[in-house]
Amino acid sequence: MIISEDIKRVGYLYFLNKFLIIFLVFITRDVLNPFLPAAVDNLHPNVLLDSLLHWDAGWFLRIAGQGYDYDSAPFFPMFPFLIRSLTLLTNSNIISGFLISNTALLIACCYLYRMVKNDHNEEIAMTSVFALLFFPTAIFFSSVYSEPLLLAFSLAAFYYARQDKFITAAVLGALAALTRNLGVITFFALLYYFYEANGRRLDFKKTATLLIIPASLLIFMAVLWKATGDPLAFATSLNREYWGFRHFEYPGAGQFTNISLFFTDSIFYCLFESGMAILFLFLIIRSFSYVKDKSFLIFMVLGFLIPFSSVVDNMPLGMPRYVIVLFPGYITLAHILHKHGLVQVYSIISVFVFSVITVLFTVGRWIS
Repeated sequence: MIISEDIKRVGYLYFLNKFLIIFLVFITRDVLNPFLPAAVDNLHPNVLLDSLLHWDAGWFLRIAGQGYDYDSAPFFPMFPFLIRSLTLLTNSNIISGFLISNTALLIACCYLYRMVKNDHNEEIAMTSVFALLFFPTAIFFSSVYSEPLLLAFSLAAFYYARQDKFITAAVLGALAALTRNLGVITFFALLYYFYEANGRRLDFKKTATLLIIPASLLIFMAVLWKATGDPLAFATSLNREYWGFRHFEYPGAGQFTNISLFFTDSIFYCLFESGMAILFLFLIIRSFSYVKDKSFLIFMVLGFLIPFSSVVDNMPLGMPRYVIVLFPGYITLAHILHKHGLVQVYSIISVFVFSVITVLFTVGRWIS
């Protein structure tokens, strides 16, 4: 009964989010089209689905249909594998991709709600879910992207670790690691759970279970070795011209250059990119005051540092998209909003900004 009530409460916000997206796509494609002509790939005859297929979505669909090559090696295999498997029933990899992403998002919201309600209260839990669903770039959760799947696996892993179901948590962590590179950090977050559950001591026999998380990458490496001849192609393929010579540098690398471009060349995306990074950096700092679960903090800090320390041709790497899976930030944001009585004001602003960015996404403007 409690679980069904939780799903019902989360479901209201979830379906409100979906109805708003459908409405925005309709307005954009049918009303604003003369003023904002859409750049679409014509991958599906349904205008709603076609409007939400952009950029990396095409890569996931390509891998699901054709398998890997060296160019597609940076994309982890769990999402394409699930798309390909579900397509046996739906006969459409696009339908499969949308079903998986949007189902995973609902599951993630339910796990987030339950854990935050247990740690804090129902108001904070509902506001956290709202903040996740209507974050400015949350449209990526509703397209054919791996972020909602990563979020669902990660949150589920934390949920079952809290119940001392460590084998289940480790398996879910391994699935997260096979979904995106950020999924690997669940190993360090869950390791802290094991440490806490064992009286702040590390029992190497018990914690050995967690090794299946980094070990799961051997599956991906084997797939790439067979397809490309390079088991490390997910990393080596990025550091070449095709992908803009992506590599790691110090935290914040490229942000100064990025902001400078806004002032010198009036490139507004640069301000947006750095703005999202600064917002989440602020939320990370404040999270040490509001988030009780230290494993959440480990996940958030490491999950932020990886993209924050990555550059593409000396420019920052897609922070508006990569930060959306850092769910502890939404918990902190919920606390701040309730503490200062800003829930209604923020709700209006966030829905407005989310709507604007969804319209831009629909017409194929670069978001992240």
